[in-house]
Amino acid sequence: MNVLTLQIKREFLDKILSGKKKEEFREIRPNNSKKYIEYFMADDGEEDVRPKDVNRIQFFNGYKADRPEVIIEVKKSEIEYIIDEDGNPIEYEENGEFYMTAQMVYTLGKVVSKKNI
Repeated sequence: MNVLTLQIKREFLDKILSGKKKEEFREIRPNNSKKYIEYFMADDGEEDVRPKDVNRIQFFNGYKADRPEVIIEVKKSEIEYIIDEDGNPIEYEENGEFYMTAQMVYTLGKVVSKKNI
C-alpha cells in the first residue's frame, strides 16, 4: 500500500468528507517533485516522468498531536501540464533551470479511516 501524506486546510478536508471535493491538486516544483513523480527511461530511450504509484492519501489538518486525520482512497493519479492559450506548455525558471509548469491531480475515492474528526 503506497500512502502519500499531505497537509490540508480544514475547509477542504470538510469538502472531501462531504463528497463535494472529488479531486486534490498539488503543484509540482523542484523541491517537492520526488514526493509526486518518478523518472524512467521510455521505450524510445528518452527520460520521461510518471506519477508515483499512490493508493491512498493521508490528510492531516494542523500539527498538534490530536489533529484531524483522514485516509482517502486514490482512484487515479495524473500529471497535468499547464498550457497557454495557444496550447504551448508554460515554463518557469528556478535557480537557473527551466521547468514545465505542472500539477498532480488525484481523483479521490472512499474514506478509508477518520481520526479526531
